[in-house]
Amino acid sequence: MRFALLVGVSEVWGRVGHWFAGLPTYKQVLLAVATTMFVVELILRRFARGTPLYKKWTAFFEGIGAFWSAIILSLVYFMKLLGKDLLDRRLKAEPSFWRTHEPNPLGPLAAARHQF
Repeated sequence: MRFALLVGVSEVWGRVGHWFAGLPTYKQVLLAVATTMFVVELILRRFARGTPLYKKWTAFFEGIGAFWSAIILSLVYFMKLLGKDLLDRRLKAEPSFWRTHEPNPLGPLAAARHQF
């Protein structure tokens, strides 16, 4: 027997709206800003690729990327300089390199739902 999932567009928008309304305010703002920037980027890429506006838009975000790249690389460099190994890459002679972990005190179902 063949099953078909028929969901109306209004029902999907209702679910998305309900999900969005349940988010905290700061997440709503961040999601709205990110979505707006994504849509503006797509529009500029499609309709205004060679214009000065697109060049300024691209230069702005390349500047932000260069700034944060420098910050992250500086942190990695200073951690290396201080002898910290953030990735725990030391490999001593061990019978196994398997790392044990503490089980979730809330149980395996909670651990599966809240992995991060």
